[in-house]
Amino acid sequence: MSHCSSQEVLIVGGVGCNLRLQEMMNIMCEERGAKLYATDERFCIDNGAMIAQAGIEMFQSGTTTPWDLVTCTQR
Repeated sequence: MSHCSSQEVLIVGGVGCNLRLQEMMNIMCEERGAKLYATDERFCIDNGAMIAQAGIEMFQSGTTTPWDLVTCTQR
């Protein structure tokens, strides 16, 4: 939040299942007048949502990667 002056936090991926992390993040957001968004378990087992959000943020800020430098590994 401090690095990008954001008033929102989105918790996704495997760590999103951690209820203690959600609780601590909620306290931090309340102290700063920010909003916490946490997805339910359906979206916490895969990093797809996190990767998509990061991609949107990068694209909107003008950051792109040439296709010849892009790699993808499916597991």
